[in-house]
Amino acid sequence: MALENRRLLVGAAIVIIVLIAAVFFLAAREEAPVEETTTPAETGTPVEEETTPEKTETPTETEEETETTPAEETTPEMEGPEALVIETSQAFVVVGPEGASVPDFDNKGKPIIAVKFSVDEENTKPLEESVAFVDTSPSFYRNEYADALILAGRKIADPFVREQIYEAVYKLSNQELPLWWLGQYKVVFVYWSWVEGLYYHPTLDIRFDLITEDSDAPVVDLGFGGYQNGPNTWVDVTFGWPSTFDPAANYETFGWHIWHNIGQTLVTFWKDDTKNLIPELAVAWASNEDSTEWYFVIRGGVVAYDNWNDKTYEISALDILFTIWRINRLGLDPSWMITEFVDVNNSMVLSEEEFDQLLSGGGIYASYGDFSGEVKSLQELLQVFGYDGETAGVVKIKLYYPYAPILSIFADPFTSVIPMKYVFDNVEELQGKYEEALEASDYGKNPAAWEAYIGTGENDPSHILLHQKPIATGPYYIKEYKEQSYIVLEYNPYYWNKALWQEMFGEDKPQHERAIFLINDDAVARIETLKSGQADTGAIPLDRLEDVSGYQMPGTDYTIIVEEKGLSPTIVFIVPNALKEPFNNVLVRQALMYAIPFDQIQTSVYAGYIERLYGVLPAGFPGHNDDIVVKYTFDLNKARQLISESGINPSDYTIKIWYNKGNTQREKIANMLKTIWGNLGFNVVVEPLEWPTLLDRTEKGDFDVWIVGWAPDYIDPDNYAGPLMYGGTKFKVLETQQFDSVDSVKDFFKG
Repeated sequence: MALENRRLLVGAAIVIIVLIAAVFFLAAREEAPVEETTTPAETGTPVEEETTPEKTETPTETEEETETTPAEETTPEMEGPEALVIETSQAFVVVGPEGASVPDFDNKGKPIIAVKFSVDEENTKPLEESVAFVDTSPSFYRNEYADALILAGRKIADPFVREQIYEAVYKLSNQELPLWWLGQYKVVFVYWSWVEGLYYHPTLDIRFDLITEDSDAPVVDLGFGGYQNGPNTWVDVTFGWPSTFDPAANYETFGWHIWHNIGQTLVTFWKDDTKNLIPELAVAWASNEDSTEWYFVIRGGVVAYDNWNDKTYEISALDILFTIWRINRLGLDPSWMITEFVDVNNSMVLSEEEFDQLLSGGGIYASYGDFSGEVKSLQELLQVFGYDGETAGVVKIKLYYPYAPILSIFADPFTSVIPMKYVFDNVEELQGKYEEALEASDYGKNPAAWEAYIGTGENDPSHILLHQKPIATGPYYIKEYKEQSYIVLEYNPYYWNKALWQEMFGEDKPQHERAIFLINDDAVARIETLKSGQADTGAIPLDRLEDVSGYQMPGTDYTIIVEEKGLSPTIVFIVPNALKEPFNNVLVRQALMYAIPFDQIQTSVYAGYIERLYGVLPAGFPGHNDDIVVKYTFDLNKARQLISESGINPSDYTIKIWYNKGNTQREKIANMLKTIWGNLGFNVVVEPLEWPTLLDRTEKGDFDVWIVGWAPDYIDPDNYAGPLMYGGTKFKVLETQQFDSVDSVKDFFKG
């Protein structure tokens, strides 16, 4: 959701990125990795791009010393009883285990935010058994002090306390360097001038039915299947391949881009709006007073289209619950956004009558548009949302604790509804057992009963089915695909919201009757495909934008537009394996951070379309504060000094640097590092991997170093600190309080 990923960082979809208005960063919140080109970012998620390696100039060493050392505070030994004191811009944050000693310090009149914890060793999964982006960070880095802060920030509602906690996390990420931060992308559009209505959203890519083209746009043959690019077809030439077509497992930008067009979620955002969620499958929603129970009234008359068997399935509240429950059950990449917050086995389906009776008892509140207050009947709730159509039941979603961004999570494409009956009809082991499974769950009152039918992990038959044959409730469906070659989407004749198309186009279909992804790992070939008019947009390396900007199609007035729109929330970084030597040594991680040629990467790799980043949170998010961190520069003398202090012999280590095949920017970075780190004495090997292979191997900890990006799953600092830095520590005790004096803090930890 998520990688330029997967949600933990990913994908190569459309290369259209724009500035996020400052107000967007104030919006509530919170994937899979991103790509360093004008292709889509990874959602909560990682990303990719391609060309042949180019020779790069090795930076020269500098004698200049940096102004500060990388660690202003030293993290205590994990078994030690000492609390860690971190000064932020407006507070001091003190974090430590129960009974920890708190050193004396001058709090300078600032408030003190204390976070006390007790680790639950029994329920903390060993790192060696963990999965990246599911159980732990992509680098397999675990620091119980940082983990306590991340979870405290997740559960705190007070904006001031939350921001200071995230500043402390940002500072720790800068000192501990679980990842080597490279930069934050600028938003860039690349498209032909016949395209109209392009927009940018930081978590949801464009919907093809919401953009248009000049009706006189040229028609160009694509060379396969009789397909042509013209006014009625949207074509994106890109690289890579979705890791899976199962939304419950997909955590990268390419897959999320597809599912935003073929799937439907409970709620969504309209185009580039990042503040106001609107109805999609849920026509109305409300919660109890502490926001731990959410109720969604489901739209009636929606069907899912199974084009593989030319069959439709009615969607009801039961299918919504099954979808969310199944994400939790499978436990695959994006599942943490459900498993962490949603108590799926205590969630359930209600009838309209049951929900109406519940509302009549009071204590249920809605907030939508200009209304905010208690609602006492289903009719009143529907009036708040301006809905008077048919409904298909109610889903009660039970949370473990209040979490402000939860509605934004339910807008993420990985939560796209999957009809339960489609799974039971098409999985051989489940055929004929649909009614049995319904009865076993008391028709959605006891979803835990579905554990007898749905398994866990990648070998579950429902995942194997959806991995290859997705089902559509959205404006498009996947008509056909050829791996590593193309994906063809056709408009969905059963889409519930044809009224939108009637309003926009005057008929029951969009202008773009189909959308096609052309897959090509060769950047030069992608440029030529775009210039030929076979594509409307494309994944063009940032350092090659001048090759296409202003290009005019012969015999026409149409030109290729390259448009910069400011900073994106998508970031790029390098992932060391903190479980392995020498990367488990913080001095080595700091040394190699000083051995990254940031200025050259910014100019020669990204052509200036990237800004420096010094920690886990991008600019514009609460907690990002570059005034409190070390601003690492390229300094090989400093790198050698730290390596010497670390006690390692570089020649004892071979470092394999991986990147996703086709990503020319990452390829250049990897080859720069090969030369520079080789000069430090390390043996360095550079190797490209196909995107799905790269994600599969790295999530299991089978790597040395890899390069990836991250696009947010939802707009909140937790969607960076959580998936990118949280090490998976479980806690028996986690308490946060604010104090004015150091003595009070000492009593808090001893009490």
